[in-house]
Amino acid sequence: MKLKRIPLIVLSVIVLLFGALWGFNLYRNQAIASFYRHFIPPPVTVATSPVRRFLWRHALRAVGNLEAVETVTLSPELAGKVTGIFFHSGEFVRQGTRLVQLDDAEEVATLRSLEATSTLDRIQLERQKELLGQNLTSRSDYDLALAAYRTARAQAQSEAAVVAKMAILAPFSGFLGIRLVDLGQYLTAGTAVVSLTRLDPLYVSFRLPEENFPDLHVGQRIVVQVPAYPGRRFHGRLKALAPTVNPTTRLVHALAVVSNRAGLLRPGMFGRVKVLSRRRSPVLAIPRIALSYSLYGDTVWVVSPPKAQAVSDPAKPGAGDSPLVKEVFVTPGRSRGPWVAIRSGLKPGMVVVTQGQVKLHEGATIRVNNRIPLMTSKTGRPSP
Repeated sequence: MKLKRIPLIVLSVIVLLFGALWGFNLYRNQAIASFYRHFIPPPVTVATSPVRRFLWRHALRAVGNLEAVETVTLSPELAGKVTGIFFHSGEFVRQGTRLVQLDDAEEVATLRSLEATSTLDRIQLERQKELLGQNLTSRSDYDLALAAYRTARAQAQSEAAVVAKMAILAPFSGFLGIRLVDLGQYLTAGTAVVSLTRLDPLYVSFRLPEENFPDLHVGQRIVVQVPAYPGRRFHGRLKALAPTVNPTTRLVHALAVVSNRAGLLRPGMFGRVKVLSRRRSPVLAIPRIALSYSLYGDTVWVVSPPKAQAVSDPAKPGAGDSPLVKEVFVTPGRSRGPWVAIRSGLKPGMVVVTQGQVKLHEGATIRVNNRIPLMTSKTGRPSP
């Protein structure tokens, strides 16, 4: 009999174990459901910023190249051997500074001979003038002496010009390039010696679409930024506009002048040009870091005021004490520094989340902490 009871006992134990396991799972599920039914997630700590109104100056943007106002490659007009080099590569020279001297010994000797002949002819002319006043010579002899003196003087001046061309002078003040000749080298006419460039001011050459032509005028302010100096802005004025529009590209060629007293800019640099207009337009703007970009559209998290306690769930005490957030699709416009304009989707007075967006979801409660300031300009306003 005892052996027959063993299967019943085992079966009873198995039933009891499965029943205990089923009861435990039922209790656990009910406990979890009860927990989440009464659970209130803690508010997410975020930073916020109101939607602001600004009057932004209308600006035209283009890509330009820096060009020298004056630049030239110096070369001799006459052939000759280099007998003197009086400059170093890259140095600043004043206008009229002698840079290179060619061998002019023969030309100088010829000049001295012609000057002596001119002096003798001048003395002969003065003597003929005295004799003519005393009626001791003919008028024709005086005219011959005058012609001889003028001829000799012209020949001396011509040779003096040849002697002057044997020296290469700086035509204007500026910075020299790399020296291309050596002492004792024989140069032919037109051989490059060194470049000379004036660095202050500089031209900025750029092009704009033809529809922007009504917004352009001579004297208009511009701002240039170059990759070599991030964040630094160089100011200038619009100097000239091309009288025609390129029929192929439909672009207007503009030329501006930028001050370069610090000598930071160099011709050939690439720059981003912003042409400032007198016209200003009102915009709604938010901090750029509040905007989230995605394939489905650009969104921001908008803060809604906390719901009244009367309409909040009495089973969730405190649920209506914190503001809520909702995701709103917006259409962004142009940006200025840390701010971006919003064309549609937001209204004045709204408040958007600027930090902590990753932790948010639709209808989440938040706690606002604006002790960390945004990276804005010193005045809290976007740049013009």
